[in-house]
Amino acid sequence: MSSPENAPVNSPVSSPVNSPISSPINSPISSPILAPTAPIARLFFVALALLFLAIVLDELRVPGTQIAVRYKSLARALPLAWLACLALPAGRRALPYRATPSDLPLALFVIAAALSVAFGGRHWGDIRHLVAAIGIGLLTRSLLTSRTGRQQVLALFAVTFAVVLQHELRVHPDLWPPHEMGRYDLVTANPNVLGFLFAMTAPLLLAWAVAAHGAWRVIVGLGFAAAVLGVLLTFSRVAAVGLAAGTVVVLATLPERRRALLVASSAMVVFVASSRPDQWVHLRHSGDSYRPSIMATAVRIGLEHPVLGVGFGINNLEEIFADRYEASYGERIFRFHSANQLLDLFAGTGLVGTTLALWWMGRVGATALGWVASAAGTSARIQAAGGLGAFVAIVVMSMGEPPLYAGKLLPLLFVLLAVIETGPRGDTARS
Repeated sequence: MSSPENAPVNSPVSSPVNSPISSPINSPISSPILAPTAPIARLFFVALALLFLAIVLDELRVPGTQIAVRYKSLARALPLAWLACLALPAGRRALPYRATPSDLPLALFVIAAALSVAFGGRHWGDIRHLVAAIGIGLLTRSLLTSRTGRQQVLALFAVTFAVVLQHELRVHPDLWPPHEMGRYDLVTANPNVLGFLFAMTAPLLLAWAVAAHGAWRVIVGLGFAAAVLGVLLTFSRVAAVGLAAGTVVVLATLPERRRALLVASSAMVVFVASSRPDQWVHLRHSGDSYRPSIMATAVRIGLEHPVLGVGFGINNLEEIFADRYEASYGERIFRFHSANQLLDLFAGTGLVGTTLALWWMGRVGATALGWVASAAGTSARIQAAGGLGAFVAIVVMSMGEPPLYAGKLLPLLFVLLAVIETGPRGDTARS
């Protein structure tokens, strides 16, 4: 009897009970990186690549003119253009809407977040950013119709990381070798936000590098190396923990996991030694001492507004957070959120929004776990573990950084979630 490792490419694979998986397959990753077949899909992929570049540079300037396009404008225009394509039969065939089990709770969460602003807050900016980012994620799903589409998106992340590192080192060459004070010189984004981006994507890049062959292994392998270096440059402790958690998930699925874990442990020792924790400055220590009080303030705000909170978004929290902290502790606070996504959602959207957000992420996690459980063969299982590792990294880091309130991170987060939910081949999961 042949093993799943040697199953024919087109042979059906039975899924476990209640698994959201349709039929992932095991097939070596050896095909070249190609553009999507439909011209309109190629156009949207180029636009997505431009969005990634605009996020790194803040804006794209048209050569020889004063015209500049901000990343926020691109992030809002792309979903609208995709929706316009869906109005045409050719557009629906080339870029179809692809449902996943998380769509319903995510839609309900967005409604709850909007209601929280309508009844408790005044600022709609973060709602607009959230809706645009979700649209980018849905567009990305439509591009992931095959393994090739998934390769393209991961290659895009790898290239983006290289551009980020080049951009940062060009502006501040003294960032190398990495040192803690250098994190305050980063220009792409807040160091914790930038570290979040590197760390959440690294497990997927690692998994596909292990499972791939030839040039593709080199591309995603270099992308993973860039992500690790990026985390080191940011000196983000949250990102370091997320990177470690996601990597362990991937390594645990390897055939020779003991050797892999030993190598990873050695690499982690080198990583920590490179960051020289013995020389860390005390600049962040005072902020750390405030964390329990800050988190307690978020809980109090949520308890005072238990249904829909004070309004989704960092700007709505800013309206009340510092005053509420001063009333409790007799001093003003330098921060307008708790740096914990769950607590910030409780304060901003109440029990309704928080419950729906947990349901949404629970469905995403179940889908990622389902891909691993029903993967046919080692290659597909490792690739699926990359998605699960990325999800674990996101969850772990969200306890120390609120990604839904980070404007630059948000579109890339939903692109990554699209990759996670569509599985190793780019299939959509079924509820």
